[in-house]
Amino acid sequence: MMQISNDGKKIDRKTIEKNRRTHMKKLCFKLNSLVPSLSSQPFKLFTQESQFDHSIAYIEHLRKRIEVLKDKRNEALKYVNDYPSALSCQGVSTPPSTVEVHDLDGGLKVLLISNTEKKISFSEIISIVEEGGAEVVKGGYTTADDDKVIYTLHAKARVTRIGIEVESVHQKLQELINRSSSKKEEICKTSNIRIDR
Repeated sequence: MMQISNDGKKIDRKTIEKNRRTHMKKLCFKLNSLVPSLSSQPFKLFTQESQFDHSIAYIEHLRKRIEVLKDKRNEALKYVNDYPSALSCQGVSTPPSTVEVHDLDGGLKVLLISNTEKKISFSEIISIVEEGGAEVVKGGYTTADDDKVIYTLHAKARVTRIGIEVESVHQKLQELINRSSSKKEEICKTSNIRIDR
């Protein structure tokens, strides 16, 4: 009875060892696929010890890379927090603003394209048009995908005999845009940030 029991134990140990080796081989194969310097070569080309050495070196490389990226991320976050207007003043170009005033028969059409940073009030545009002797018939604004704000406005002459001062309206709208740009430049200067043109 004892002999059978011992043989059983021996067989059991052999099976365990075989399973252990098979499992280890699978793990090494998986490890091999994750490490670039190993995955580009045939699996049988490296010994287990060599695979472990390559893996340790790769892990160290990744650890250093993570530290570098963390430092860069922290620098970027600090920069954004210290200078909230940095992205709008440097490195990110904003779409140019344009003003079009079309003289229609007894009225005018205004098309003003600005960017979302300039904070132009639609009521300011209406006031300028009305100061030029016009009465606003309809108007509105919409925001485009590329951070542009498009204002459109149709107006007729308040007094047909006098008409509308189209040139004056155009000039004042241009000044309105320029004032908005100057405010942005002032913010950038006080933050000691260079403006890219």
